[in-house]
Amino acid sequence: MITTKVQLLTETAIMSALAIVFNYLVLFQMPQGGSVSLTFVPIILLSLKHGLLTGSVSGLITGVISLVFGGYFLNPIQVLFDYILAFALIGLAGIFSAQFKKALKQKQSKKAGFSVIAGGLVGGLFSLISHFLAGIFFYQSFAPEGQPVWLYSLVYNSSYVIPDTILAIIILLILINRIPSFFIKS
Repeated sequence: MITTKVQLLTETAIMSALAIVFNYLVLFQMPQGGSVSLTFVPIILLSLKHGLLTGSVSGLITGVISLVFGGYFLNPIQVLFDYILAFALIGLAGIFSAQFKKALKQKQSKKAGFSVIAGGLVGGLFSLISHFLAGIFFYQSFAPEGQPVWLYSLVYNSSYVIPDTILAIIILLILINRIPSFFIKS
């Protein structure tokens, strides 16, 4: 029992650290913040392997440390939406954890793949919603004149959250086909 808790804590710390490193290995940087990276991969992986709570905690850790080491602080509510919630909500991929693990144990790769896709889309969607709300309430001044703020926020935030989500899903689909045993708790 203690070993299992230590293993879970260790794996959560490692995946959170990996997500933080990936957050700084930017593939594409947006002009007013946000970037395309592989940050979602370890958080979704952990969520599918260990469930919603573990994945959300990993996302929370990633968001807080990303804020501390180079984040943009406008006010506490903006921080909540852009860092705390946006990263923690990626952990919602864990709602598909039971189906994912069951499919892997039964060697049903298509069902496991569906869980990866569904989990990735749910985590990405809720992260996008959090960034979208921050954009509406805190970044109106960036919207071009005459463009509705909600549309600007949706387009801007989608331009990096959607690629993040797609990249994470593709990488995780490759991983479950190459090393499915890694995703099954021992």
